[in-house]
Amino acid sequence: SSCIGFMAQKRDHSSLSCQSPRYLGLDYSTQQLKAVAVDDDLHEVYQCAINFEKDLPEFRTEGGFCVDKKNKDRVTAPTLMWVKAFDTLLEQMKRDGFNFATVLSVSGSGQQHGSVYWKKGSGEVFENGLNPANTLADQLKNCFATEHSPIWRDSSTTAECQRLENELGGAQQVANITGSRAYERFTGNQIAKIYKESPDVYENCERISGEQFRGVAFTRKLRTNRLQ
Repeated sequence: SSCIGFMAQKRDHSSLSCQSPRYLGLDYSTQQLKAVAVDDDLHEVYQCAINFEKDLPEFRTEGGFCVDKKNKDRVTAPTLMWVKAFDTLLEQMKRDGFNFATVLSVSGSGQQHGSVYWKKGSGEVFENGLNPANTLADQLKNCFATEHSPIWRDSSTTAECQRLENELGGAQQVANITGSRAYERFTGNQIAKIYKESPDVYENCERISGEQFRGVAFTRKLRTNRLQ
């Protein structure tokens, strides 16, 4: 069944067709994308989740991420997997009868330090408008400068951390300026590594985003769903 791996105990979704307000929360964790909706009284009325490893086996992740066999410090996630998970989640919500028109607000959270590298020209895809007849995965599959996004588990940027601290006067000085010393998982060090080791990726990138990447995808898709 296509529902295998969806984290929802068997729930009564009959109330989803009513017009009472809903407040939708989305969470991109390392392992899954989860949606929870509550009503005005903060009672949970819907829950659904997509497990990256189980529900999207074509990306061949373990626990939602990939470890480089040649360098186990390098840990990434397929960027398109996050997009396809979102498509899959919305389709499941539609099958469950979730009424998107009742949603008054959306909140989101996600794993820290994941970064997405948008290819030059990718912004035109959004500017020209997404086609609600097609999936986000189909429309965004050629929009990324690199297929794999570094995530919080990555610890391959020790050299970049040391360089940053040396340039700014040491770990304590970095902490004085930013509130933290340099850590391998931090996005700035990940960008510096890509700039140094994959200049073609960096040069072909028009924008780098973190969790706001999911926000852009969601607001665009939700808008087209509501118009339908």
